Parts: sequence; C-alpha cells; structure tokens
Amino acid sequence: MKKGENDELEEFEEPSLEDFQITEEELAAKARKKQKRQKTIKYITFFIILTLLVNIWGIVPRIINIPSIQFLLKSNELSKDSHIQAWKEAIVTINGSGRKGTGFVIDPAGLIVTNFHVIDKMKEIQVSFSNGEIYSAEVLKENPENDIALLKVAAQKKDLSSLPLSDQKIEPNRPIYIIGNPLAHTFIVNEGTSGEMVRSSLLSEVLIIDVPVHSGNSGSPVLTEDGLVIGVVYATSKENKGLAIPAKQILELLDMD
Repeated sequence: MKKGENDELEEFEEPSLEDFQITEEELAAKARKKQKRQKTIKYITFFIILTLLVNIWGIVPRIINIPSIQFLLKSNELSKDSHIQAWKEAIVTINGSGRKGTGFVIDPAGLIVTNFHVIDKMKEIQVSFSNGEIYSAEVLKENPENDIALLKVAAQKKDLSSLPLSDQKIEPNRPIYIIGNPLAHTFIVNEGTSGEMVRSSLLSEVLIIDVPVHSGNSGSPVLTEDGLVIGVVYATSKENKGLAIPAKQILELLDMD
C-alpha cells in the first residue's frame, strides 16, 4: 500500500499465548471423555466375550461329553495295537450334502461299503482317509431294503488298504471291534462282544452288538480279532446296543449283476 492512500493503517491484535494453552477445565473434560470411551470399550468387549462363551458352552457339550471322553480314551488305548492301526487305514469318512458317515474299503482298487441311508440323496460324495487323502466317489450298487451301498472311488487307485469280508456264522459273545466316525470325531475304535441275530425293519436278520454306537457310526465295520468284517453298523437299539448288517448281505450284493 502506498503512503497517503489511507491516513490510518488497519491494526491487528496479536493473540496472547494463553489462547494456545489448555485450561484445567478442558483437561478435565478430555479426561472425562476418555474415561467414558474406555468404559464403553470395556462394555462392548465384555459383551463380545460373554456372547462367545455362551456359544462355546452351547457347542462343547455336544463335542466333549462324558461318553465322548470315555470312547476317546478307549480308542487311544486300542489304537496302540499294530493290527488296529492297519485296519484304520481302510476306514473312510463319507461326507456330502451336510451329512457325515463311515465306510470301509473292501478292495484295493477302491470299492467301499457303507449304509444306503448314509449316501441317500447325496449330490456329491467325498471319502476321506486317515492319512488325509480325499477322493470323490460314486454309487456302484445299492440295496435300500438291507441298507447297504457300494461306492467306487473315482480316482484310479489300486493300492488302498482293504478289509476282508467273512461269510462265517457269527457266534454270540465273540470279541469284536468297530471303527468309525461318531459325533464330531473320526477314526474312533471301540470294542465289545457280538450278540444274537434278530429280526428288524430290514429285509434280513441283523446282529446285535454290545458296543457303544453313536451318530456317525453308520457304515462302521464290525471286525473280529482276526480283522475279518462280519457286519456293518447301521443303527442303535432301544437298549443302547448297536445293530449291524451281516457281511453275508454285502457278499450277496457284490454277486448281483
């Protein structure tokens, strides 16, 4: 601006340093806001933890309960046997359409036995082995009247572990084993004894087995001490004993054209 244009220059008041300082009232207000924010975070965290605990306690009883602990301990003990370890290699977990069951290989080329009700209406069938390998499978034969189905692994496999079938007469009180996928577990071994042959809702007679059977055990092989399959688990009786279809029915299905 040139001299003489204005008689007076506009004056500006410089702010004092106090204007840039925080007062005690402002500090107290910030402290209150911080405490309120921390309380809010604590309440939200507590609510999230509480929700998680409720969900966990709702799930745990279905996975870890007294029967579950008992058969897990028993399975761990039995699995130390080298023969049982070998038998486990022939057991598969069958998954599809949100359902899970058990099956077992009866031929090294990939022929698998399970229950018809396990794979009924499954759109895609997957079989998982104890070594972690997973294969697709397709239904080869089925017999709904006796609740049996034969699957074939889609991949070209010729070296799978397998279990031999027995057509011998099943005597009562014979030591037996079952291996399957009960509840939320897989490849669980349990032991018991064979019982009598009885009539059931199926077309053929079935074998009562004095072994704990749970959901997911459907399709489990019933094995003798020699590792021979004498039946396949399909249900539980009212007396909380297992029911198994004799291996004779599997052999008859194999012979059908």
